[in-house]
Amino acid sequence: MCVWRRFGQTTPACADITTDSIADTRADTAASGFARCAGAGIARASQGRATKIARDGTRVFRQILCASAIAVLGLTAPHGADAWTFAQEQLGRDAHAVVLTRHGGAYEDPALERYVRGVGLRLAAESRQPSAHWRFTILDNPALAAFPQPGGYIYVTRGLLAFAGSEAELAGVLAHQMALALEGDFGNPRDTQPVRGLAPGALLDGLIGGRDKYAVIPASFPRVSGARPVFSASQETAAVGEGLALLAAAGYPAAAMTSLANRLSEQETLAATMGGGARLMMFGATPEIRAQTLDALRLAAEAENTFALDNEDADYTTDYLNAIQGLVYGDSPAHGFVRGAAFVHPQLRFTFDLPAGFEVENTSAEVIARGANGALMVLDTTDDAGERLESYVRDTWAPSLTRQVQAGYLFDLVSTTVNGFPATMAFQPFSDDEGAKVAQLLVIRGQNRVYRFRSIARAEDFDTSLTMEAAMMSFREIPVTEAARYRPYWIQVHRIQPGENLNLLAASVPYRNNREAHFRVLNGYGGRSVPLVGDQVKLIME
Repeated sequence: MCVWRRFGQTTPACADITTDSIADTRADTAASGFARCAGAGIARASQGRATKIARDGTRVFRQILCASAIAVLGLTAPHGADAWTFAQEQLGRDAHAVVLTRHGGAYEDPALERYVRGVGLRLAAESRQPSAHWRFTILDNPALAAFPQPGGYIYVTRGLLAFAGSEAELAGVLAHQMALALEGDFGNPRDTQPVRGLAPGALLDGLIGGRDKYAVIPASFPRVSGARPVFSASQETAAVGEGLALLAAAGYPAAAMTSLANRLSEQETLAATMGGGARLMMFGATPEIRAQTLDALRLAAEAENTFALDNEDADYTTDYLNAIQGLVYGDSPAHGFVRGAAFVHPQLRFTFDLPAGFEVENTSAEVIARGANGALMVLDTTDDAGERLESYVRDTWAPSLTRQVQAGYLFDLVSTTVNGFPATMAFQPFSDDEGAKVAQLLVIRGQNRVYRFRSIARAEDFDTSLTMEAAMMSFREIPVTEAARYRPYWIQVHRIQPGENLNLLAASVPYRNNREAHFRVLNGYGGRSVPLVGDQVKLIME
């Protein structure tokens, strides 16, 4: 299966990025890291011996400042550890295939892969495991997420790459994940603070997931082996200090990690005001853990900012924006996307109308539409085993959905058609903490696939049930020519010209609401700051 890479281009099936050739590039990477760290935008070689002294002194000073920040957090500096154990390597290899399957696969863009890998190797050269193999993979996933796996596997989504604004911010993301990996405690958080809510993916095993409106664990990152590990607040806090030290050693300004964290918080707040999940997985698995991690990050950053250097601005913004030019933004054709009031999947060639007023979350596993009063509509798909649809609904699917709830008897099981496709519909009553509800199940047989809709509404809410039924019954196939017209959104780097203003630039955001807020968060224009002529900004194009 091909996925979109840059606008107007396709690539073969995905593969991950590894650092198997790290031994060949170690010397160059270390030299580059030391050179860029020593320079840090402070001086030019032509300025002579006095400049060299100032340059070297700046690097030492920066390291001292980060050491002070680490001391504030009661941590140790990143030095002197062995390479990955055999068990860690094996765990990472085993998890890697699962990660790719569950999180959309690897995003195929050789130039961007090399760029991310280069930043990662620059950090690796300064880590306490410089001889270890680090493997960096870009996931074809729009979530704002990054996470490690054992054995030096580091993952970052293209969604987070689109959100970051500079190479230094990318380095902050990777440094934090590398620090978590160096800690080496996966799947065993030291703190007992629970994660609030279940991932929406729990809906695959039950009619109702326990996810509340504050939990933003995306369905593409379930808490199981091979998925995004859930770290405790103390683990995330420890990674902050070590990550900052790693950034400084590699010559990046620590303020970049703080700026990215602040914008991620703004994005989460913006998503909450729109009633949808932020699909955020960075600096902690829950809002509570993220708040503690960000407090620790700001505390550590203040220790450095007390002695801030006037010319610590070497964040390599231009290099970074050039690297992400053309990056797919939002959902990809491989996963389908929302266009107007419909969901469209160009590769599987189907579409259906979305219920009016519902917020939509699209993951690599399912499409979730949420309405008022707990109304929910979910679509997923599976291979067609050739079983009679009535038997499949009655004997296989419905029983699997009701394992976690008190359910009544399945009723009104009928065969029907949906725009020419054979289908079966049934209703399943059940109750939960909110009272009596009814789930409507609809299975549609397509070409070699079965599409499964389920809608949930309160038993007395007939209007919402009918609205969701109309959306499910709108499922239809789209011809090849129509499917070819749909393109993903992508990042266009644009230098602001005279006469362009905030309203004009925000018009590029492909959302019906909060366009200016989205543009500001994406490009880092907080408060009352406005774009100026000559600024480089990210526009979203189709």
